Amino acid sequence: FFIFFTVLFSAQNQRFTYEYKFVKDSTEKDKITSEIMDLDITAKGSKFYSSNSKIADSIIQNRGKTNPGNYDFSGINFGKVDEVVEKIYPDYKVYLFQRLERDTYKVDDYSKIIWKISSDKEKIGNWETQKATTKLFGRSWHAWFATSLPFHEGPYKFNGLLGLIVNISYDT
Repeated sequence: FFIFFTVLFSAQNQRFTYEYKFVKDSTEKDKITSEIMDLDITAKGSKFYSSNSKIADSIIQNRGKTNPGNYDFSGINFGKVDEVVEKIYPDYKVYLFQRLERDTYKVDDYSKIIWKISSDKEKIGNWETQKATTKLFGRSWHAWFATSLPFHEGPYKFNGLLGLIVNISYDT
């Protein structure tokens, strides 16, 4: 599940930071792993990725400039999540980028999300949020969105509500 906890604004681009909690091994459901993820929103679309992967990419680029040909990647934290999700506006085309070894694969991964908006409201952080639910990827999802953050976006492949999704989880 995702928990939104930071907002950064700039003139044209927005970055929202989420804590992504997940179980790596379904046989060890009590071992929860956490990763900090960023959602960057621009006029053309959005990108959801591990914060660590962005830092690692910057380190690699700088090492390549200062020390060409010597690519020592030891000690670089690439993050625990190697998937990147991009959404392209205005059609919300969804692409999943999955890294396997040294190769990256781009998968067209659009799934129409049909939300049921509830009258339930809750304050999360500084935002008044409203609940919406959907069934997707074989699970029942519960999203909390803030209409005061006027983006029809959310973490991972989620989008289409009347404000930014600040928290989303599923029934186990």
